[in-house]
Amino acid sequence: MTRPLVRACLTRGCTNVVRGRPYCHDCQRTRDKVKAVRRPDLHNDAKERERRRRVVADHRVLVGDWCPGWERRPAHPSADLTADHIREVARGGDPYGPLVVRCRSCNAARSARVLSRLLGPDPSPAEVSDTLRTQPPPVVG
Repeated sequence: MTRPLVRACLTRGCTNVVRGRPYCHDCQRTRDKVKAVRRPDLHNDAKERERRRRVVADHRVLVGDWCPGWERRPAHPSADLTADHIREVARGGDPYGPLVVRCRSCNAARSARVLSRLLGPDPSPAEVSDTLRTQPPPVVG
């Protein structure tokens, strides 16, 4: 069995060495704290799960197993309903803000759309090669 090579932590200025991981223990802990502040993991919170369950249950009482749809997807019957934020937490919405009920597939389509807006489109291989050809060579010195 081979062991991963020892290398430096990827955090700038850190002099610790790691084996088989990108960051040392201290830097990884710092990164995890920053990530938790930026986007708290609401699904691990029992109160948040209960709030979402109640929103879906209230929706079922009012309109039954019915998804209101999203964008070009019209309203349709669905038994797999989930609750999601009206304004995405990743885009600055309140983590405890109002929720909307949609089926899992509409919710996934919306999430994919939000991610594509946040990250931008992937460049095609032709665009990458054109960019590399038109850029001046880097200055070394």
